[in-house]
Amino acid sequence: MFKSMDNKEKDLPIINRIEVDSDTQEPVIVEVPNDAIENPPTEDKVKKEKKKKTRGKQLKMRKILGFNDDKTISKRQRTFKNVCAVLFIVLVVAVLLITAYQDFFNNPEPFPSWEELSHILKNSWYFLALALLCLVLCYVFKGLKLSIMCKNTTGKWHFKTCLETGILGHYYNYVTPLAVGGQPFEIYHLSKHGVKSGAATSLPIAAYFLNQLSFVIISLISIILYKDNVLGLPVEILSGMPTFINAIAIVGLTLAIVTPATVIIFSVMPRFCSILVHFVINLASKLRLIRNPKKTTYTTLKTVIHNSNCIKKISSSPITLISTFLIAALEHLSLCSIAYFTLKAFGFDWQVSSGMEWLQIIQLCSIIYVAISFIPTPGNSGAADFSFFFLFQVGIARGLAFPAMLIWRFLSFYSFILIGFAFNTYKHKKDKKLAQLQPLE
Repeated sequence: MFKSMDNKEKDLPIINRIEVDSDTQEPVIVEVPNDAIENPPTEDKVKKEKKKKTRGKQLKMRKILGFNDDKTISKRQRTFKNVCAVLFIVLVVAVLLITAYQDFFNNPEPFPSWEELSHILKNSWYFLALALLCLVLCYVFKGLKLSIMCKNTTGKWHFKTCLETGILGHYYNYVTPLAVGGQPFEIYHLSKHGVKSGAATSLPIAAYFLNQLSFVIISLISIILYKDNVLGLPVEILSGMPTFINAIAIVGLTLAIVTPATVIIFSVMPRFCSILVHFVINLASKLRLIRNPKKTTYTTLKTVIHNSNCIKKISSSPITLISTFLIAALEHLSLCSIAYFTLKAFGFDWQVSSGMEWLQIIQLCSIIYVAISFIPTPGNSGAADFSFFFLFQVGIARGLAFPAMLIWRFLSFYSFILIGFAFNTYKHKKDKKLAQLQPLE
């Protein structure tokens, strides 16, 4: 299947040997002609790729996000960005209006009495404080995870820097569609604040891999438990939850598995995977889906090899790998727990024990998150709001599901943006001030 190739295909690189630059930890791709697969070139013929500075990646990402008011940005790019921003705002406002109408005007249940409402509000501060604690834990667990990896790689903790990196990573993940903006800024921040370039490049990649792996495992367990209702979800939830949610969750889970599965397989069978990538991209080229197949193949292989190398470095220490994986799982559970404590603050009750109720909410939140994971809006906006409201309005009095959704959305999404923006502004001013105080050489 892979042997019949035309002249165009022969130009595409196939990996026969993986090398890593000892200084930068960047993968070096060795292009081997198809007729020399069995006789790889000698070491003196290997050409190392020039290192791309993370500063350039940072500037490029700032231009993509629109934070760089550069004249080189075309009018078409500006128009597209403005149109997307308007559509995003319209979507969010529409979701708020629909959910508010559903809770206040299209709900047959009676409004709670003043006594019931005062009792609920009296206990709100306790659960809202726990929800805020879960928000803080999301930052702490991410910083701790990066710190353990940094200790294993460089021999130093760098907890303050790693915690700051976690704050910036969450911020840029939430302001970009499909959460693609976090890693470049994490790499830039680590490299700028005392972490060696090789470690700064590999740590965010390994952390992302562990996040995806823990997210996939927790979501898979949640879907399996939901199938036979092992945790005893209320009948109202089982009947009210749209049947297509489970199917969409399986689709989202399949897409989420791609990244960790590809990296793991490439670590075990690099040559086979490189040939497979070569075949798929060549097929896409023939279908006119890719303009430059050689460049695309090279970039794809370089990325996958780099990710694979980052995971190999972390997995060389089983204790580091296991501990950081568990911390990644705790980070996901903390995010889901924000929903649970927010609901409890508004009198949420499914008439089961607190521990079982928490597990049920974690299960449903995991299913929701994986089902909407491929929605191409920042923070999966729109889909997340709808899913939370229509699923968890069971167990909350009329008129309280909408404010519960607002507070949950603020804590689990907008707070990451506000905190990250404030911190990013503060760091930028601080770094600029320090640069001005430094004497000129």
